[in-house]
Amino acid sequence: MPTLEQRLGLLEDRRAILRTLHDYGHCLDYGDEAGFLDCWTPDAVLGWSILPQPLRGHAQIRAGFHQHTHAPQAWHKHLLAEPQIELDGDVAQVRSMFFRLDPYPEAGGPEIYAFGRYVDRLVRCADGRWRFTERRVEKEAFHGDA
Repeated sequence: MPTLEQRLGLLEDRRAILRTLHDYGHCLDYGDEAGFLDCWTPDAVLGWSILPQPLRGHAQIRAGFHQHTHAPQAWHKHLLAEPQIELDGDVAQVRSMFFRLDPYPEAGGPEIYAFGRYVDRLVRCADGRWRFTERRVEKEAFHGDA
């Protein structure tokens, strides 16, 4: 049976991984470029379903960030649900569901723009922060009017 210290370490790792998962959405939605880039290792890969090829490395991920909309020009919320975190030392595999809320004034309020699944790989970096080495966005459905 793991020691109390080992169990506490696992809880702290899970919490830190969740922080990175949540920072992704907060930083993307509100235009925090520095915070968004801090979620990624320098050689990370981001596979957004709207792009034909994955973004590789900070320069391409930064360019993708600038192509995305942010508040206050566009209001939306990237929300995360049901993360499943598998830890193996300094590496984590995470699968979670997502949905994005967008305003639809003609519909009387916000609606789900898209939903799907994130498939992630994170590593614990030298500074102790957990960062993405890979995120694959599997968009399963989206609002056709968007």
